[in-house]
Formats: sequence, C-alpha cells, structure tokens
Amino acid sequence: MSASGAVIGDASALEHLVDELRSVGRFAIDLEFVSESRYVPELCLVQVGWGEVEDPRVAAVDPLAVDVGSLAQLVADPAVEKVLHAGQADLALLGQRFAVRGRNVFDTQIAAAFVGVGDQIGYGPLVGRLLDLELDKGAQFTHWDRRPLAAEQLRYALDDVRYLPRLHRELVRRLEGRQRLAWVAEESKRLAETAATRPAPGDRFLKVKGWDRLRPPALGALRALAAWREEQALERNTPPQWILQDRVLLEIARRLPKSTRDLGAMRGIKDGLVRRHGSALVEILQSGAGNPPSLPKRPKPLSDRGKVWSAMASAIVQALARKAGVAPRFLAARDDLESLVRWYLSGNDVEPEIPLLQGWRRELAGAAVCDWLAGGSAIIASEQGIELVSRR
Repeated sequence: MSASGAVIGDASALEHLVDELRSVGRFAIDLEFVSESRYVPELCLVQVGWGEVEDPRVAAVDPLAVDVGSLAQLVADPAVEKVLHAGQADLALLGQRFAVRGRNVFDTQIAAAFVGVGDQIGYGPLVGRLLDLELDKGAQFTHWDRRPLAAEQLRYALDDVRYLPRLHRELVRRLEGRQRLAWVAEESKRLAETAATRPAPGDRFLKVKGWDRLRPPALGALRALAAWREEQALERNTPPQWILQDRVLLEIARRLPKSTRDLGAMRGIKDGLVRRHGSALVEILQSGAGNPPSLPKRPKPLSDRGKVWSAMASAIVQALARKAGVAPRFLAARDDLESLVRWYLSGNDVEPEIPLLQGWRRELAGAAVCDWLAGGSAIIASEQGIELVSRR
C-alpha cells in the first residue's frame, strides 16, 4: 500500500517499500502493539510515512503476515533519518525483537520540549497545537492482534505517521531559530540508546524492593534467582511476577531452602513450579549464596548544608530551564545535582562526569550552577521567580 489504504503482507511488497524508504532518506514510523499478558509486547502493525511533507505517502505493514526484519534494520541505518513521536517504547520493542538500536532518529515529543510547546505532550495535542488539526483517537485501545483490521483502525494507525513529516518540518524550523537542533539530535540519540539497552538478567535483583537489606549470602541467592526468573520470563514472554512475585523472591533468598521439600513448603510457591524446576532452583540458590555480588560503594549522605545547596541548585536549574523554554527534566536529575554538590564540598579538582556539566546542558545551566557554588553569583527573588546576579 502507498496512499490507498491496503496493508502490506508479503515479502516482495515489503522489499520494494524498504528500498523506496532508503532512497528517500527520511521516513516517519510508528508501531501498534499489544502488551497485555506479555513481558515483551507483541508487534502488530508498523506504519510509515514518507515523501511530500504536505501530502506524504503512508503505508502499514503487517508483522503477523510478513517478517519485518528488513524494516527494523532500516531503523538502525544511520544514513536514513527516522521521525517518531515518544519513540521509547517503539525503539525498545524493535531492539528486543530484532536486536537493533535506532540511529539517526528525531523524536517530535523531545523536540516540542525544547521549543516551549510542552513537556511530554501527546501526539494528538501536538498536531492540534502546531498544525491546527484534530485527530480521532477512538481506535487507540483496540485489539491490534486480531485480523482483519477494521477501516477505523487503519485510519487511526496511518494518521499516526501522516502528520509526522509536517511536525518534523515545523519543529526543525523552530529549533533552528533557537539554535537547538543539535540539542534535540543529542537527546534523541540518548533516547534511542537507552531504549535499546535492556538490563542484564544478573542485574535484575536491583529492581526487587528490599534487596539492599539482605546479607551477602542472601543477596547472592537473590541475584541468581532473579536472573533465572528473568530468563524464564523472556523465554515464555510472560510477566516475571507471574512466575514468582518479588516478595516471594525476597523470602526465598532470606530463607535459602536446601531441598525441594523446603522450597515447596514456602508460601507463594506453586506446586507446579516445584515439580518442574525445584531441584534446579535449589542448586541455583546454593550456588548464588556462595557467590554474592560486589556492589559499588554508596556515596555518603549529604550534610544538612549539602541538602540545602542541592535544593537551591535544583531551583536554579528549573529557573534557567523555564527562562530558556526547555523542559527542566532534560537538564539534571536529582542524583546529578547531589553529585555536583558532593563534589564541590569535597574540594576535588576533577569534576564529576554528569550530563549537567557536558555539552548544551553545561552551556545552559551547568556553568551557572558551578559559578553559584563557587560564590560568583547570588540568588535573588523577582517577579519572574528567582534569578542569578553576578557578585564578581
């Protein structure tokens, strides 16, 4: 399908589409998927838009009928620009299923946050605000895994890429006017890299609430058990909590059962799990208990003065972000500001490697915060909120 409305479901048509997208050098992309009862969402539709900005060609590809691996590889091609809106989930799904990392991507939601349009604004509201169009979102929550797809579903899905080229053009115009196009490119790249990076099974224990209160043997057992659960969840495509709940994981690690009978006697353990995996789990637990993880040393808590300085640094960052029309969350996380204050109080000459002190963030706010910490400026209250005034 190009502009007609049919769905591509055979390999030859898909190959022709991929060749055309590659030759054009830029296309919009969006995915429809179903995540209920699944650990990794099931990809159900891939929509693309390309060509003339005002009246782009649009196509939908059915991944339930044809292998869309070649299209996924195009997402990883740095020579072709991809335009998405709020693309983290889409990029994560492509990365998990096809082992690709998005390259040369432009996220219109990120771009909107850098031109003062709104932080984390939805696609529909953004189309309405910049293009003065109202989209019908009635088919948003439908059964995308059922066939045939209804005309309403296809219309909704294709609208998700039909207007992305126009959004891209308008946002690029505004970004260039503010000299921020490179900033959005950097943040879109960061998004793509983060989305494609899945925590290793051996690190999943860090997501279990209460892990930091365990002694080394129990912590080693928890790490091994959480890794086993992660591998099982991926193999079955089942939410990990359906296999073993976090609270049960923690209790097993604490008690360290030495036999399948001990394991089966524990609350929250299903008989079927013990029958199928009991012996292996006992062995995994004992092995893990003898090999506890080496954890990085935690930084000391900030002093009362450090806590006040960190709060003031946060206020400075937010004030500068608002003044620049940039969403504050892109500038600095709380941990970054605490690291910055801790570094300054330590008297160390080597700056911490945090995003706030790099690239555009340093230019916009990082240098100003460092200058304030060094006593080079003062915070004053004004009608606009707070401002920095030089003391030099």
